[in-house]
Parts: sequence; C-alpha cells; structure tokens
Amino acid sequence: MKEYKIKPLFTGNFVMDWGNILAPLCQGYVANVPIFMFLIEGPNGEQIIVDTSYDPATVPECIFHPQPRRPEEEVPAVLKRNGVDPDKIKIVIITHLHHDHTGNMKLFKNAKFIVQEVELLESTYPVGTQAAGVAHKDWVDLVPRFVLINGDLNLREGIDLIFSPGHTPGHQAVMVNTSKGRAMLMGDSLYMLGGMAKRFPKLFFELLEKNASVNTGKSMDLKTPEMQVEVAKVFNSRFGGYFGPCILNPGQNMQSLQKLDLMADIIVTSHDPLMSNMKVIPDDYNLFDQEVR
Repeated sequence: MKEYKIKPLFTGNFVMDWGNILAPLCQGYVANVPIFMFLIEGPNGEQIIVDTSYDPATVPECIFHPQPRRPEEEVPAVLKRNGVDPDKIKIVIITHLHHDHTGNMKLFKNAKFIVQEVELLESTYPVGTQAAGVAHKDWVDLVPRFVLINGDLNLREGIDLIFSPGHTPGHQAVMVNTSKGRAMLMGDSLYMLGGMAKRFPKLFFELLEKNASVNTGKSMDLKTPEMQVEVAKVFNSRFGGYFGPCILNPGQNMQSLQKLDLMADIIVTSHDPLMSNMKVIPDDYNLFDQEVR
C-alpha cells in the first residue's frame, strides 16, 4: 500500500478559554489555540490539502479572538514555504465547514472540495450555537466545486475518509497510511491530544494540572484518595475522552472518537500545540509511548 507523509502547517492562533474546547478540564485557562491545516504528500509528488485555516474577516472576534498573523503565518506564505502552489492542488478535503477550517478555500482555484453531503445541508442553515462556527462567505460561491459524499470513502490507495459526526452533523476524519501505521487526522472530533485520557494519560494529567492551577492556584496531587476517585471515573468510563461544549451532539461525538481511536495508530489533531513540534508525520511523531504516572 502507498505510504504518505503529513505536514501540519501552523497558520496562527485564536486566544480562547480552553474550557470551551476541553470541558470541564480547563475552564478558566486562557491561552493560544493554534490553527493547523495539513499537507499530505505522496511518493509520486502528489499533494492533497486538508482544511484551509481561517480568514480573520469571517471569524467572530468576540468569541474566538483571532490574533494578528505574522507575515510568515499567512496562508500563502506557509504554502510557498512548504512547496505548495495552490493553483496546482486538485483535491482539498474539508473535515467540516467551520470557519477555522474553511477560511482560505478560495486560494485553491482549480481544486475540488471533498465534503460530506449532510455537512453542506446542515451548514447552510446551522442549528443553534453551530451558527457561530459557520462562515458562509468562505465557501458558498464554491459549492459547484464540492464533491459530496455520504459516509466512509476510500479516496485512493492509502487514504480513507471516515465519517465521524458529533462535532458537526457531517464531520469527517482522514486516515492516511504512513511508514509507521495509520495516521488519523481527527479534524475537531478531538481538539487536544490530552482529551483522550486512555491513549495519552500523561497529557491528560497535564491538562488536569492546568485546570487546578487556574481554579485553586495550587498544584494538583494526583495521588490523594480524592483525586484517585476522580481520575478513576474517567478511565473506567466507556470511553475516556473530553470535548468542548460547542459540539453539536456529545454522545455521537463520543461514539466517533471511539471509532477513530480503534482505527488509528497515530492521532493528529487540528488544535494541539504539540503539532508544532511535528514538522513531518510520521518522522517526527513522538507520542507512541505514553505511560500513566
């Protein structure tokens, strides 16, 4: 089977209360939330883009607080530095139609956009709080170039689209075959690696400690009987994962997380600061060995 490499492309930060993306772990912890798009590179030079970051003009400032980009963080500059000519890209996969994933779709003038059909239908008239995440101006003129799919799809040898609703009605992840196994681009099914308590326990505990430092001003002693009870609740649940309150259907998202976790050897998220250290996946992926403290 063909093997690919994946490059996380950092394109700027929102400044948010992490409680909005990992509830209730980090309520009150305000910090940068990095925004990544991804470049999939094949052995024959093929390039596929996954998601297109954000356009500050279409992001609600009062909620997400997008920070002014430095010149090197502007999407055209990021693409050029990584050897990508937007005019030559033929396929852009959109995990879901939220503004931090659709903001630069118009740069790709000759691309087809792979989108779940239900995602387009539900994003045209979004439900409730989903409306704050949708920027129709980013993509409504591009709908004629959408390739609408329903459910899982083998896009080509070594690349599969995995239907994973919950964050949005038509969210999809991207499974990519690499030299070290199947890498799953999670989209926003999972914001932070530490949200998967059972797979990344060390990172999970770091999130707990951040929450404690904000809300109590003290470090957290995980060895106390009280804390052991709380940690056991997570690890003994059907699936040890956390996600934000902006998710449309938490139960459905939990089921999708379980599905993706079982399928993946490598987990790749769209908003974890650790992605900045992984210039090329799987070469720089260093999270295979996680141990409980």
